[in-house]
Amino acid sequence: MKKSMIVITSLLAVTLLAGNAFSWGHGNGGQGCNGSQGYGGSGQGYKAAWNDLSKEQRDELGALRQTFIDETYEVRSAMMVKHQEMRLLMETSSPDRAKLETLSKAVTDLQGQMRSKRIDFQLAAKKIAPELNVAGMGFGGKGRKGGNCPRQSRGCIQ
Repeated sequence: MKKSMIVITSLLAVTLLAGNAFSWGHGNGGQGCNGSQGYGGSGQGYKAAWNDLSKEQRDELGALRQTFIDETYEVRSAMMVKHQEMRLLMETSSPDRAKLETLSKAVTDLQGQMRSKRIDFQLAAKKIAPELNVAGMGFGGKGRKGGNCPRQSRGCIQ
């Protein structure tokens, strides 16, 4: 009797765990939200608009993107350091609240600098290629219309 109860309980546990694992699906095949690809626009329309750009426009946008990455390197690095400091401080047995608040304010200031740089980037990109949705070019913009992506807060760029 005990053996059959153990077997039934084990099978039930495996069934529940497997059902939960399979409910997440098989991913999205390397695509962004709503089937989008590339820079994270909304589906094939964005991809077609990107392909319709001239080589000069694509080259200019590529150079602009690299400039953005280069110019924001130090800000992004500082944000990562501050986040790491906060994480390590929280792992101590008695975290210092004042230091955590100072670090949090520093992160908020750095995020503001990134937002400002991102706006500058998007305005410059819009001058190069006004037909593109530059808000969704992989820099955390919410350029998607609607959609129900669980990773939308992270920009949903693959």
